Amino acid sequence: MNLAFIFLYDMLNRSGQTTPERILSNPWYDKGFCEPNQYKAAIDRCNGGYDSCDLFIHIFSERAKIERNYISDLEKWSATSIKEISQTKEFGTNKKCWIDVIRASKEIANTHSDIVQRLQENVIDKMASYKKENYGKSILHVKKIKEFERDFEQVQKSWIKLLDKINKAKKEYQDAHRQLKKAETAEKIIESDRGAEEEQKTKVRLSVSTYKKECEALKSKYQQYIEEMKNSRPNYENSMKEVLDRTHAFEKKRLAQFKALFTALHQSLLIDKDTHLKEMSEQFTKGINCHDTEKDIQWWNSHFGSDTNTAWPSFEELKD
Repeated sequence: MNLAFIFLYDMLNRSGQTTPERILSNPWYDKGFCEPNQYKAAIDRCNGGYDSCDLFIHIFSERAKIERNYISDLEKWSATSIKEISQTKEFGTNKKCWIDVIRASKEIANTHSDIVQRLQENVIDKMASYKKENYGKSILHVKKIKEFERDFEQVQKSWIKLLDKINKAKKEYQDAHRQLKKAETAEKIIESDRGAEEEQKTKVRLSVSTYKKECEALKSKYQQYIEEMKNSRPNYENSMKEVLDRTHAFEKKRLAQFKALFTALHQSLLIDKDTHLKEMSEQFTKGINCHDTEKDIQWWNSHFGSDTNTAWPSFEELKD
């Protein structure tokens, strides 16, 4: 891991950002976009956007599922609790208040039902509609992404052919140049050898002359292709940028949709203006206000306590 990466990683951590573009695994990271096949970074981003839409729907469907399970559990808890309270020895206002507050507690389920509805309609369904409208699929591909890929391939087709010519010309020129250097070295050795025959010297000189001509011809060809590339470059770069800009627009639209739905999620989970909470609070207040400790004690005392008529024993004669 080089120092530049360590510095970048440290800076991103301090700023609370994640490592961009999966530096460690992305084969296209930090390379020239106009190089062959580098456009696949843009295609990969588009495919990643499609996957993120799927993940968004999955994650918030799970969130809605949690709400639904909570509602179901709350209703089961309410029914079971009321049944258990009914079977106790409780009585009077305490028993009634206990059952009333259980019923009032269950009313929060209405709030969560509304949350589920808002999550489904304003978040999950809207993302599903966005995905359907923008990521229409054929049997194998997302049509829009495949269109971008074809356009990039078309732009690069002639450019790659020219690069192949340049690389071939470069190799041929440099190979010939190496042979020339070897021939020049052999010539120096032969020329300095007093015992060398004139025929050998002539042969080596001819070899050097031949390689020089070949090098000049190959160099000219190589330079010609480089010049052709320079002339073609502006049009090629503009064409690549035009397709790239369309992928940017496609991605900007997706990111704007995500931001809008994050806001919708926030609004869906807010309960500060929920009318069910007010109704629940009123039910709690009504039930608790009905609780009368003295009344319950008095009722119990009247039926089981000191206010009952005690059958005191008295002297009784044997009756025939």
